[in-house]
Amino acid sequence: MPRSPANNTLAPLLRRLAGKLGERQAASELRWLAEHVRKVIGSGGEGDHHHHHHGILDRHHRQARLWREQPAVSAGEVEQEARRFTPVQWAWLRQAVSDRVEQHKPLQYILGNQPFGKASIATRPPVLIPRWETEEWMMRLAEMLKSRREALLAERDQSRRAGADRPLNILDACTGSGCLAVGLACELAPGAARIAAVDVSADAVALAEANVVRNAHAMHNPVAVHRLDLQAGDAAARLLGAMAEGSGGGGGGSGGGGWWDMIVSNPPYVTPADYAELDPDVRDWEDRRALVPAAADGQPDPEGVSFVVRLAALARDLGLATPARCPTDLPRLVVEIGGPKQTDPARQAMHDCGFALTEVWKDMAGVERVVLGYAKD
Repeated sequence: MPRSPANNTLAPLLRRLAGKLGERQAASELRWLAEHVRKVIGSGGEGDHHHHHHGILDRHHRQARLWREQPAVSAGEVEQEARRFTPVQWAWLRQAVSDRVEQHKPLQYILGNQPFGKASIATRPPVLIPRWETEEWMMRLAEMLKSRREALLAERDQSRRAGADRPLNILDACTGSGCLAVGLACELAPGAARIAAVDVSADAVALAEANVVRNAHAMHNPVAVHRLDLQAGDAAARLLGAMAEGSGGGGGGSGGGGWWDMIVSNPPYVTPADYAELDPDVRDWEDRRALVPAAADGQPDPEGVSFVVRLAALARDLGLATPARCPTDLPRLVVEIGGPKQTDPARQAMHDCGFALTEVWKDMAGVERVVLGYAKD
């Protein structure tokens, strides 16, 4: 295969990126783009990632460094590799840089995937790109669930151990790419959960379904994806009907919403004022509905908490605020928020809907990021 002319270098591309991103971020992103070219473009790897498990793991570990803003391979290594690029690879790289600079296309959309725990999540516009904050609390929740399950299974007291081997029925509300549902399905022990992922967006549902297939080899628990408007008044009834049908009427469910054990969600919570200030990388590409909530009557939500309020009410309607089969020391509602201004309204919404106890988790940056609601005896 012919190689590129010797005068092809990365320097002009780096200058273009630096004008938009600054030198440090530009250097990091160009390294990742060049490495993607080397590993995928022109190598027969496009469009077939989920069939090559070792390749997925390799890309996962490489891109995990990007995810956490750690240095990739050195500039010298990248330049040396670039000298061996084919014309096809150079064309792709130039187009990628052009899309990044001129169209403000997010890097994750250009690369086409994003690591999320043990999962490799495909990304495509306009579906929300998974963020590190969401990955972080998903991993923390998974560790909590694993520890609790192991402790129950180790109980000598038969009565306390009863039901410990029953899978938790988890609803991922506003699933987007499916990252939370798929991430939990990969992290939790085999048979620990049955997960349903729902979203109002047809684009999101299609991508979530694709990510279930993409990660089937790594998932230990089943994930079913449904299109559903959680703002609709009959959402709880439809969820109960769909899940009862999907479980063949089993699963230990009963009237009053006893089928569900937990709701997890990264809902829309960006205020209209904050949305207006977002970079075009976000505002021009990601679905506004996944970012900015609207009240049930369609009016603007200046505080960004209306969907959290809706989720608390939905959880109440599904019986999650009432102690049931799920151990009471596990959260029944786990919702991401946009920071400390939304903490008190989110906690109040949960208390108003019958949750006896709430908890707040901070992210690695020290920002209040997740509110959890518990049902206590």
